[in-house]
Amino acid sequence: MKKFVTLALSFLFIFTLVGCTKKEEAKKEEATDTRNQSYYNTYTGLYDTNIANLTSYDMYKDAHTAEKTYKGTEYPGNKEYLANVKEAYKDSKEKIQAFVDGLKKDTTAQDKDIKKMNEELITEGENLIQDIDNKMAKLDKITDADYDKSEKDFIKLVEDTVSSDDSSSRKFNDILKKMDKKLGIDRETIQENNNHKTTK
Repeated sequence: MKKFVTLALSFLFIFTLVGCTKKEEAKKEEATDTRNQSYYNTYTGLYDTNIANLTSYDMYKDAHTAEKTYKGTEYPGNKEYLANVKEAYKDSKEKIQAFVDGLKKDTTAQDKDIKKMNEELITEGENLIQDIDNKMAKLDKITDADYDKSEKDFIKLVEDTVSSDDSSSRKFNDILKKMDKKLGIDRETIQENNNHKTTK
């Protein structure tokens, strides 16, 4: 009888331990999910406020795009065009900096892949900011004499002045896409939904 009672108590103790362990694991998973959700909220908030509004930067990425931007509208003149390009770069730099600073402050991500990509986004974001600084410095070298060029020649001059391999921009965008995929974000669907709302 004693053996039976001892055995029964042993099983009860084991099951209690297993039960506690499973509860602790469930709590840890729940805490991890909550913190990953918190990161998701931070990331999407920073993206929507900053990265989603980088359209002005894209307008001047090359001469062809810039010419299309002014097609059907009055060209502001070479001096004003250069000022617009500089302002677009400045605005883009500030938004990317705000995005990077926000990612630096967030420490909620628990998933190792998310943490790794977050660090990569910060690194490549800072590289892109440096690249924009370099381009802005090059634009300052355009002289008053260059304003006498034709519209087409001046736009081409600006493109050639800031021309680079744009590897920092590509790397930054690639990691953004990977992070979106990891977090289950479909930008195309979001854009379609937004377009649908604006046409209602």
